Amino acid sequence: MDLYLTATSLVSDANNWFDFLGTTFSAVSELLYRWRHKQERRHGEAERRQLQWKEEDVKMKQLHYCLLDLPDLINHAEWLSYIKDDKEVAKLLPELKGRVNDAYDLLEEFSYHHQLQSEPPGDDFLKTITDGNHVREILDDLNCLRNTMGCIIDRRTRAEPLQFGKLLRPAMSSFYDKSKVRTLHKEVDKVLDLLEVETCCPPGTRKRRITGKSTTISKRASRTDTVPCSTSARVECTSEEEASTTVLAISGIGGVGKTTLARQVFNDERTKGNFDLRIWISVSDDFNVIRLTKEFIQSALENLMQSDNLCSLQQTLTERIISLKFLLVLDDVWDDVYTNQDNRWHDFLEPFKSSQQGSAVLLTTRSQRVADLVNRNMQFHLEGLPTTIFDDFFEACAFGCIVNPELNPIGKRIIPQLKRSPLAAETLGRILKPMLDREHWDWVAGRELWELKQEKYDILPILRLSYLYLPSHLRSCFLFCSMYPKGHRFHKDTLVHTWIAAGLIESCKGCNLESNGHQYFTELLHRSLLHIDASSPTSSMYVIHELMHDMAKLVSENEWFVVKGETDLQKIPEDIRHLSIVGGNGLSETNLRVLCRYKKLRSIVCHGLDSEIITPAAKCWFEVLTKIRMLGFLSCKLNYLPENIGNLKLLQCLNIVSSSVKFSFEMLQLQNIRKLFIKFS
Repeated sequence: MDLYLTATSLVSDANNWFDFLGTTFSAVSELLYRWRHKQERRHGEAERRQLQWKEEDVKMKQLHYCLLDLPDLINHAEWLSYIKDDKEVAKLLPELKGRVNDAYDLLEEFSYHHQLQSEPPGDDFLKTITDGNHVREILDDLNCLRNTMGCIIDRRTRAEPLQFGKLLRPAMSSFYDKSKVRTLHKEVDKVLDLLEVETCCPPGTRKRRITGKSTTISKRASRTDTVPCSTSARVECTSEEEASTTVLAISGIGGVGKTTLARQVFNDERTKGNFDLRIWISVSDDFNVIRLTKEFIQSALENLMQSDNLCSLQQTLTERIISLKFLLVLDDVWDDVYTNQDNRWHDFLEPFKSSQQGSAVLLTTRSQRVADLVNRNMQFHLEGLPTTIFDDFFEACAFGCIVNPELNPIGKRIIPQLKRSPLAAETLGRILKPMLDREHWDWVAGRELWELKQEKYDILPILRLSYLYLPSHLRSCFLFCSMYPKGHRFHKDTLVHTWIAAGLIESCKGCNLESNGHQYFTELLHRSLLHIDASSPTSSMYVIHELMHDMAKLVSENEWFVVKGETDLQKIPEDIRHLSIVGGNGLSETNLRVLCRYKKLRSIVCHGLDSEIITPAAKCWFEVLTKIRMLGFLSCKLNYLPENIGNLKLLQCLNIVSSSVKFSFEMLQLQNIRKLFIKFS
């Protein structure tokens, strides 16, 4: 009996054990099924997400290809809207620029998040662009704007070449009103000395003179100034030949007096006595060797040349000038003299190798590269009228014959911002002279030059030619400099990296962004848009001329904005992407919070703000302005960086110049940062 009970107990225990195993197996099977299902679902979601990324990647490539020709279209549109004052193009241009910037922003964000596609931020970005069909909207807008604007531009410019110099800056003759500007004796003497003209001609020894007629005659604002280089150089010749023609460039920004100085040299009695033949040709942005050679012959010999064969023209020129000692002035030479890697300058000079010893070519140019091309060893750089002459010239422009003693002190306050530019003096004179009352003069004195209305031949429209002549990739880099106060000293490397962070440097196959940025910097330097800071002991700092800064502010007011006071906060354009804040009237933490509404901001640069203002304001910005790429705090009393700076995932460049600043652990979250510039003042 006991044995039976024991067996029954064992069987019962075995059944229980089997039941337990069955239950456990079922539970494990259920768990395995659920795990496999979850894994399959995750795998399916990952595959679906990968498919979405691939689909969006295809769209992004379409967007990239769509953008390739738009910079050139924008260049043409800027030329047409400004030079031709085309209202239709001017209306479409900001919309096109805005959508192009939207496209660039989207491409950059896509590239960043595509690398983080397995992380939640990447999924959120993917959901945003797929749900809203954002890419397709931008593509449709760009194609529509391209077709519309392209048709307008083709219709307007079909019969006209893209040359604008003579449209805005009329061709100048060698004649001028001697009563407007006193003779620049010191500067004229220096130029004549560099041209190796004898400063004294004994009576009775004057040579036979033939004065070539000026090929183009028109009105022009007078200008002037100083600052030379060194030794002499001549037209290149073979080793057997002795060089015979001296070449000298007068360089400087527009409006400083290059043409006026060249005119005074051209009409000086010593020049007339030294040269048998004097020729003046206005070049502008059309350095055509055949045209210039024909004009030289026609001016010198009063012989209309019908041939367009360069060899024939140069043969005629060589035969006729071989016995003559000449001075040729080429006024307003632009960068096209060296474009396309051709030899047009040397082709033009070829016949002059047969000229009489002591012949000379004098040219005026805004481009430092042109000055270096024609003669690297001998140049004459102009920066403005001598101070006393400029003061007298300004008074003549603003008052006329009789100086108003009540208004003269206000005029003295205006003079420094004109930087000794005679064309700037004429511009202000036109604004001041019609209303000789204190209220009007005080109003003008309280404005920057770019805020005053400019006529076609005033200083800023003339300077704007230098901007319009820039290729598209340099324009934005130049305008970026207007975000900084006048007189700001730029360090080359810092400026290049801020350009990169702001998305202004184009990537090139075989070159990195930094190399391209340094090339851009050199281009702006050669085009006289940036200058070495004369006060820098090591010549490692650079500045932008104050008049060029005014011009940049005028051109960039809708794309690059500067806040100087509380009232400026209400004027910020809706789609602004680059903004700077200069410590000024009424700025506070509260009103600076208004920047949070401008979600497209890529760059913010702050100058001279106190810690109690900038620190809490920045903390507010960092919560919502997460697309910032470049951030600068210059001469700000910044005690610490807000902890939420880690939200700026796209930040590439951080530039801080402060007396002291503390960094938080959140700085390590800035995975995209390229450069960190810290300087304790």
